[in-house]
Amino acid sequence: MHNIYSLPKSFTMLSTRFIAGVLLLQAIFLQPVSAQQNNFNEDYSVYLPEIRQLNNQLRWEFPPMPDSNAKTLLKPLARYIVGPHGNISLRIFRPAVSRAVVLDIHGGGWSEGMAAFNDVFNDELARRCSVAVVSVDYRLAPANPFPVGLDDCKAAAKWLVNNAVKEFHTEKIFISSGSAGSHLAALTTLYIRDSLNAISKIKGVNLEYGAYDLGGTPSFRQANDSTPFMNRQVLDYVFNLVFPGWTMAQKQDPRYSPLYADLHNLPPVIFTVGTADPLVDDTYFMEARWRLAGNKTYLAVYPEAPHAFDGFPVKMGKIAHEKIFQWIKERCE
Repeated sequence: MHNIYSLPKSFTMLSTRFIAGVLLLQAIFLQPVSAQQNNFNEDYSVYLPEIRQLNNQLRWEFPPMPDSNAKTLLKPLARYIVGPHGNISLRIFRPAVSRAVVLDIHGGGWSEGMAAFNDVFNDELARRCSVAVVSVDYRLAPANPFPVGLDDCKAAAKWLVNNAVKEFHTEKIFISSGSAGSHLAALTTLYIRDSLNAISKIKGVNLEYGAYDLGGTPSFRQANDSTPFMNRQVLDYVFNLVFPGWTMAQKQDPRYSPLYADLHNLPPVIFTVGTADPLVDDTYFMEARWRLAGNKTYLAVYPEAPHAFDGFPVKMGKIAHEKIFQWIKERCE
């Protein structure tokens, strides 16, 4: 019989490399995995009939735009700052005491929407979490070709990083967003890290059902005309409108598709998505990369929920908001 000392040198070298490889895999995968929190053990079955009814409705009707004149308990204030393409309008909700300030970036497929469409959510966020909320009215495509809108978001972030203490008496900053806004928010977060060197001021990021690979993840490519809300026709229209003639290399450039960016040294993030959303893979992939880069994540997945489900009057949407509010409050402490 051979003992370990009589084994061929090549074998012992192979064994050493194998053990080193195992340790490297543990360092890469096991530690980041432990940083993930999620809602996988929560039972949402009682809410599925309501969600299924919503999905059936959305297959036949495109939902109305949110009310830009919705009543809020806090009065929104207007503020203008100078950006690279002219003045930028900010819409601010300010409670009596602000433990932090949130930069909000609205959705709308980069081509629709406005800061006021998030008034109901931002008003509740401000009151429930005792945070000021600054929502940016970035310029929309195609009148302002992408990345002009992104430039506005970066300018708003720079203003907030430089003025949070003076304006809101706090150094703590969060970023909150949904849909196309989450794409812009992820890129803005990277800008704060790489260009402003101020990532330590960002205490958390709320990313809801965003598009992080402009080239299209599998769930995006499998969307069809029966997909609720964000069906194949809508997706093709929006992406052709905003990114006309872009090659796949351009779409997957890390400057524009954050899924391909270096994600090290980023703040904790809460991801929210429904399984009926054609962008569900974007969230799954982005969460995994954010976590594997060594950052903390919370992944909140809601069964059978469509894109932007929390913008509709359904119980599952309210639950998603409660989880976001609680997550932000915990990081304000």
